[in-house]
Amino acid sequence: MKPENPAAAVDPELEKTLDTALSVTAHPVEAVIALALVVAALLLSHYLKQRLRPRLSDRPRLRILLDYLFTPTLALLLLAIPGPLGIVNEFGRAAISLVFLALGVFVLVRIPGALVELLFRPTPLLKVLMRVATVLAWAMTMLAVFGARYPLVAKLFASKLTLGNITLSTEDVVSGLVVGVIIVIVSYWATRTLDKAIQRSPHLAPNHILALSRIAGVLVWLVALMLIFSASGINLAALAAFGGALGIGLGLGLQKLAASYVSGLIVLFEQSVRVGDNVSVGGVTGKVTRMTVRYTVIRTREGLEAIVPNDTLTGNTILNQSWSDRNVRLTSTLLVKGDTDTVAARTIFLRAVAAQPRVLRTPEPGVYVSTVTDKGIVLEAQLWIADIENGQHALLSDIYDATLAEFRAQGIELAVP
Repeated sequence: MKPENPAAAVDPELEKTLDTALSVTAHPVEAVIALALVVAALLLSHYLKQRLRPRLSDRPRLRILLDYLFTPTLALLLLAIPGPLGIVNEFGRAAISLVFLALGVFVLVRIPGALVELLFRPTPLLKVLMRVATVLAWAMTMLAVFGARYPLVAKLFASKLTLGNITLSTEDVVSGLVVGVIIVIVSYWATRTLDKAIQRSPHLAPNHILALSRIAGVLVWLVALMLIFSASGINLAALAAFGGALGIGLGLGLQKLAASYVSGLIVLFEQSVRVGDNVSVGGVTGKVTRMTVRYTVIRTREGLEAIVPNDTLTGNTILNQSWSDRNVRLTSTLLVKGDTDTVAARTIFLRAVAAQPRVLRTPEPGVYVSTVTDKGIVLEAQLWIADIENGQHALLSDIYDATLAEFRAQGIELAVP
């Protein structure tokens, strides 16, 4: 005695159609004809879809509807023709009716997928996952319809996987995959929308924009994970117990990484370091070119990119040359003979410094006698620049060239150290 099919109990016609359509051995010729009609309808529909796709290259929304719905919908219309024309007998009509039912369910399942893709415009990978998810949803629906009639199918449909305190059935897994893909697409769209909204705010500093966008993204994905677990039938209390033990192990192994993320948020909110600042930290000196929640990129004056974990910024002293302003003081020295006219030498040295376009007029540069030794007199020039990222060696070289040229012209000689 066959187990009662719930779907057939509601619709006795379905049970009758199933019995007729599945008597293939009694109607081999009619079965081949019905199969040929179904295959022909699907192939023709697919062929026409492929011919239409290039014509809709500049109309992406219509192309999405074409990809999702054209083939099964046109196949449904084509399969509705043989019955009224008398091409097939009762067996053929029953077999085509089952295919008609399967295609109808497929269209109904694909409609939400098309709407999700139209509304949220997912990435190419998420598009593929969305279309796979609609196929899985259709397969799950067909298993639900025919599962009770066939014990093997019902067993597959009801099979369970146990992991600790978590038990999942095939239905739970498929539901989780289907709903999960939709949630991932919506979450990805939500993070992009929030990120754009935060970046457009005129009242937030760049560091705050980066920090808030990362926090918003984390919160969106946490909610998404909870919804996916709920759709999969996973008990969050059991998951919490499992996650707690796993979290302790991961926490010990990833505490350095976690420290970098927390430190990154602190640095971004405090703005102790900003993109464009010239800093020196942990033995690295250069200009900050990029900041993320986990690391900061510093471009050194040698042209190298140093990736510094953010916990280094919070755990070490930072020399920020751009904190209150971008002005940096440089010094250059010359050793002249003890009988040199220091007033003339200082005037020449100062003139060479002031002639450089990169040297600031405020604060004013100056040249001083810093030391008098038995070797000679040390002259020290102090000057300020606002573009240390452009280097200092070329500037000092130009100052020395100009000074030495005029020293030679005036007969001023350098002392031997």
